[in-house]
Amino acid sequence: MTFSASCKLPQQHPGVRERRASGCTSQVTSTITKIVFDDSSPVQLILAECSCVAGTALCNHNVALLYQTAHYSQLNLAAVPPVLSCTETEQCWHKPRVMGVKPGRVSDMVVMSTKPKQRTVARGVRSTLYKAVRGELPDPDVLKVAEAYKDFPADIAALITTMAISADVPLVDSAFGPVQEGSPISYQHPVPVSRTILYHQDAPPPPPLPVDGYSLEPTTCQFVCSLQQQLHLQSLQTTLDMARKVEAATRDQSASVEWHKVRRNRVTSSHFKDICHVRGQSSAEHLAERIRRGVAQTALMKRGLALERDAIQEYCRVKNTNYSPCGFVIHPDAPWLGSSPDGVVFDPTENPPFGLLEVKCPNAKSYVDCKYLRLQNDTMKLKQQHSYYWQVQGQLLITGMQWCDFVVFAEEDMVIQRIYKDAEVATIIREKGDFFFFYVYMAVCLKD
Repeated sequence: MTFSASCKLPQQHPGVRERRASGCTSQVTSTITKIVFDDSSPVQLILAECSCVAGTALCNHNVALLYQTAHYSQLNLAAVPPVLSCTETEQCWHKPRVMGVKPGRVSDMVVMSTKPKQRTVARGVRSTLYKAVRGELPDPDVLKVAEAYKDFPADIAALITTMAISADVPLVDSAFGPVQEGSPISYQHPVPVSRTILYHQDAPPPPPLPVDGYSLEPTTCQFVCSLQQQLHLQSLQTTLDMARKVEAATRDQSASVEWHKVRRNRVTSSHFKDICHVRGQSSAEHLAERIRRGVAQTALMKRGLALERDAIQEYCRVKNTNYSPCGFVIHPDAPWLGSSPDGVVFDPTENPPFGLLEVKCPNAKSYVDCKYLRLQNDTMKLKQQHSYYWQVQGQLLITGMQWCDFVVFAEEDMVIQRIYKDAEVATIIREKGDFFFFYVYMAVCLKD
């Protein structure tokens, strides 16, 4: 048995226009689209044709009709609903155009104020949808709600009976568990895609950060704290177990609200170069205020975040390594410092096999155009005077790892440099970082 569906769509003729005194009118033609299904399990598409130019193969009209037919099937409609006239629907002249606004999931939407003080990812109102029911999904009683209320009139039946919930509808996985196919949760909250990349299935799991048995020397900074400063330091103190829980909870990094909170009162590795080379009290205070304000997310930063996943996949393919995401790392011996590596990687050819990953996606055709790289022994390497080098060394200092792969992912090529721990730079970072926090940054934090 076969079923067919067809529709007649108005189409503006591209070549016929008549100019009148008051404006232009155009001739309108029609496009006839037809699809035929085979009543089998699963349903198969037998024929799809359209009278438009592209209809001999597959056109957008066919795809639109397929989606519309699937929508009617989800609503359990026996016939096509009548078309409402313009006077029977809500007027839409007041609705703004949506040019330049791309569609996306509701859970990814961030509601901003008309004039936000700081356009960062942490600002705005985010979706806080969570699983509010106890037990596993789906609930058998909910799936039978239509059957339970079948004898009730529509005006007194529960509102849930209008949602076309039925035990006959197949289930699909979601972030909250199995839900009905076609339900909003099924496509608004799909199963999260794992960011872990495995080329070595038998590899051990990545070590928790900071690594076991790794400790930092006590600070050499001599500072007498006031009561307010002591309370502030106590709020930053953490145990090793708590630090590892923070790292695991902030692996989404800039997309995580917790990530922004835990790093706000700490000196992070991305600023270590500036902190270690600042001169003068006024310059240090200005730097602290700039760090405290944060950096607005620019178009280049958004581009880098969008390309980071592709860069990591290409790096793992080239180097044949495993990858795991990493969150914000705090060491209990220096809880006022913090760092966010882009990930933890496993390379069986290295000793130790686990290291860090830091990825940069510059807006450049080739990595040769990057000013922070220089040619050394026929190899492009990161300049040791650049802030990226100090950022990597800060990551190694706080996490306890011994090496980090620095990746520059340009538009047409990529370069990878393995950077090992530099004890001299690590000592400078620890001394200058502690001094900057106690004598400058903590005072700026307590002003807020």
